[in-house]
Amino acid sequence: MKIKYTYRSNFLKSAMFLGTIGMIFFHINCLNIKNPVSEAVIYIMYFLPLVIFAFFIILLSYMPVTMVADENALNVKVLFRKTAIRYSDIESISLVREFRKPELRGEQNHYNEILTITDINKKKYVYYKKIDLDQDEIAMNPADLTVQFENSTFSQLKRYIEERIPIMQAEI
Repeated sequence: MKIKYTYRSNFLKSAMFLGTIGMIFFHINCLNIKNPVSEAVIYIMYFLPLVIFAFFIILLSYMPVTMVADENALNVKVLFRKTAIRYSDIESISLVREFRKPELRGEQNHYNEILTITDINKKKYVYYKKIDLDQDEIAMNPADLTVQFENSTFSQLKRYIEERIPIMQAEI
């Protein structure tokens, strides 16, 4: 089972705030340069932070995540960081859904799924994903919301992992 999606990092707001403050101070320092070598250097020093800031904002807004669940482990790749969670090491797995109001301009109300995996060393792995719901179907029949929750990608992943966890199989 393979899942590819993007999510907005929790560090986006603090990166926007700190980046804006940093750019203001950097630009003030650029304006105070005496004896500039050339105008090109000033333009580079002025616009390079803007480009770097925009790059990090876009990156934090659309963090790529790839989850591959095979027969023995769940392999998760977030940006350049890879994590392998063996099913034999999983102590518990839970899935929670939360309703989120818009936090940034242009967003709409949505539901997030939060998949939490705890291993035998009590380390928690938490993954977030926005649920893509069929709003027309829900408007016609509100009971379809639970059906769509049960058929979401994280719900399918949770069922897939639970079938392969040795402890879960022993309890059945």
